[in-house]
Amino acid sequence: MARAKKIAVPSRSDVCPICGGTTWKTYDAGIIPGYGRANPFATPCAACTAKYRAEDETGIPLEFCAADLEKFKFDAYSQDTKNMRIIARDFVESFETRWEAKKVGPYLWSEKAGSGKTFLLSCLARSVMVKYNLQMRFVTSNDYLAAVSDSWKRERGESDKSEVYRQCRLLVLDDLGAEKKGDWQESELFRLINGRVNDGKVTMFSSNMAPWDLKMSSRTISRIRKATIVLQMPEESIRDKQSDERQRNFLKDILGE
Repeated sequence: MARAKKIAVPSRSDVCPICGGTTWKTYDAGIIPGYGRANPFATPCAACTAKYRAEDETGIPLEFCAADLEKFKFDAYSQDTKNMRIIARDFVESFETRWEAKKVGPYLWSEKAGSGKTFLLSCLARSVMVKYNLQMRFVTSNDYLAAVSDSWKRERGESDKSEVYRQCRLLVLDDLGAEKKGDWQESELFRLINGRVNDGKVTMFSSNMAPWDLKMSSRTISRIRKATIVLQMPEESIRDKQSDERQRNFLKDILGE
């Protein structure tokens, strides 16, 4: 019987220990009588059937690439987040029957930087992607506009890399309102948002301002509001709290206090 050949994989915790994130498990069939040593064989990695995607191109920030809703600490805030927890869990559990059926997604905003908007969106998006095995993409508004700009310069026959954001079943548009302002930028954002609304595709947003305060035309704001449930995050910087705790622990290890 052929013995499985152990394959070295990266040690990052977010990478599958079986296939290294390739979604393929390789093994050595050994010596085949009359043929000699066979080439390595590959089979789909069962451990990655839902949790991992080949060549993960979702766009989720590297620090959040293993995010899921169970990892979001709602109790890290000083104020009551019971309702936010209920809504977040409902988005995952009832994505198809409620949110997608109503063609709406969450719009998370807070003026305070580091309040957890991007992490919560990452947790929600990855949880839904895994649960429903759907195509999801994550992109900042600036990066989306850069992808559109690059598409204008592509060679004949080259694919438009911005198209996936218009076609994916679930899109996270992060940091809306931070993009460079201009006629073509707003026109392209309107095309993205309006097209997804018309196609019934769910878009999730994060911003440092409420949608009605965005420096955009009324028609763009109207489409955003039609496609979202607006939720204000607590005006607390969880990132600052985590940094303070990390510094305390680091110094405690050194000083032995």
